[in-house]
Amino acid sequence: MPQSPSSEVRKKLETLRNRFRDKTIREIEGLVASIFNASRHPEAIEELIAAYQLLHRLAGSAGTLGFTQLGEQARKLEIAIKPLADQVAAGAESERIRLQLKQFLGAGYEKDIVGLGNLLGAAEPVSTVWHQPRPVEADDQAVLLILEPEQELAELILKGLALYGYRLRSLSNGQEWPDNMDDVDLVMVRDTLLEDENAHWLPRLHDRPVICFSQAHEFATRYRLACLGVDACLDEPQDIPALADRVEQLLAEGLATLTGRVMIVDDDSELLEHYRLVLTSGGMEVRALNDPSRLLSELSEFRPDILLMDVQMGQYDGPVLARMLRFQAEWLSLPIIFFSSEEDRDLQLDVLARGGDDFVTKPVSDEFLLRTARIRCYRARQLGKLVSLDSLTGLLKHALAKTELNREYARCNRNGHDSVVAMLDLDHFKQVNDSYGHGTGDMVIKALANLLRHRLRNTDIIGRYGGEEFVVVLPGCSLDKAVEVLEALSQDFARLVFNGGSEDFSVSFSAGVAALKGYESGEQAIEAADRALYQRKRAGRNGVTAASGDLS
Repeated sequence: MPQSPSSEVRKKLETLRNRFRDKTIREIEGLVASIFNASRHPEAIEELIAAYQLLHRLAGSAGTLGFTQLGEQARKLEIAIKPLADQVAAGAESERIRLQLKQFLGAGYEKDIVGLGNLLGAAEPVSTVWHQPRPVEADDQAVLLILEPEQELAELILKGLALYGYRLRSLSNGQEWPDNMDDVDLVMVRDTLLEDENAHWLPRLHDRPVICFSQAHEFATRYRLACLGVDACLDEPQDIPALADRVEQLLAEGLATLTGRVMIVDDDSELLEHYRLVLTSGGMEVRALNDPSRLLSELSEFRPDILLMDVQMGQYDGPVLARMLRFQAEWLSLPIIFFSSEEDRDLQLDVLARGGDDFVTKPVSDEFLLRTARIRCYRARQLGKLVSLDSLTGLLKHALAKTELNREYARCNRNGHDSVVAMLDLDHFKQVNDSYGHGTGDMVIKALANLLRHRLRNTDIIGRYGGEEFVVVLPGCSLDKAVEVLEALSQDFARLVFNGGSEDFSVSFSAGVAALKGYESGEQAIEAADRALYQRKRAGRNGVTAASGDLS
């Protein structure tokens, strides 16, 4: 029988813990020998610095790897021996430090130092209660569960949201909830079905986004729904574009909080591997680095959302590395989180003042590490969106979309694969704004953006080119296939019904497409797609036209 993901993670953590134990046994033996050697021979007094550094490292790493007692004892000894190590570093007289060390050992610390190795037998059981399987990939179709007593409205919602590419399930009033809801990504439910707060299925709602259909606006009702874990309330679920927009927001937010790109820099190989394993198992993309001298090149290649870094890594000082990174404008906004066993708040603030954004005290529990990384990554990407994404649609802004187009043009010419660029424009959009107002016009633009995002591949590039015009780049796609895909999208978009207040209406779009390889630059290809777009406009709109001829 194959192992569960949690069992596999537990096995890896146990292997890592055993490796740490074997290494630490040898290190503690060396530490004991160094301290006693320094207590006997003034010329060996500098060995105190290495002993202090090892105690400092164990104070931070042992607890994270399950040896809490060892970590606590190492922290106690680290604090006690630090004044002596500081004197050695300052070049104080060796014999005087040796005599102080003998007094230190005679005061009871000798027993504590000798007994450090015994604490490696006192480890907590390996736990993976924090572990969660990887989130659903953004490419996969989300599954929505609908609980709407009014059958006609339920059918309208099912048909409308199906156009966006969602997979839909429906429960009629009184129907039993399924035993397994692991595949459900979002629930939509009528408020009357939430009146029984003792219903056995209510706790299942807490693990996924919930949209409630409710026309009640009084404070008490809304507060009760919030207490039940409801994330959004909609008065008119029959307004499918508005409903799809809210679904899109909640699903995107949920996916964003479970994923992220994390770089970790630490010279403790076991601790570094532990962090990497925990974050990777929790769905994060991780780059672990034990050599700080490679930091700049690795950052440029990996482009993380956040950087986790130890304060002291051998000859390298974490805050100095942070200050060095801030020399370059591209890393000014990169969140840097320092890990250290240092508990002095003044020293922590000093570290933050030198280029950090947060300070986490070691040891760090696996759950805390994962939650910290997820929250920080989500926040970093949210701030990044303000710079790179269009605020209305969440698509790439004009300039960034053109940059990505030119990159794909270079890739398809270098690798020889086919790629297509398409220009899309909403038909008669000025009439929509004039007849129903700009707020309704914005809803139409967002509806097309959502449809493109859900029906196209995750690797496709989608941008808002300006106003009601969009640009789409389809890597690894033939011209014929691009026309087929966009024709299907245009037909489904034209079937969407928008609420204009006094009446319902529909909107279509026109598109022009061009193969990137047929032109001398990405700019020429997009101009060809734009001309094809206006050929479609002159030919009657609501469809797709391929560019004819080669500009070269």
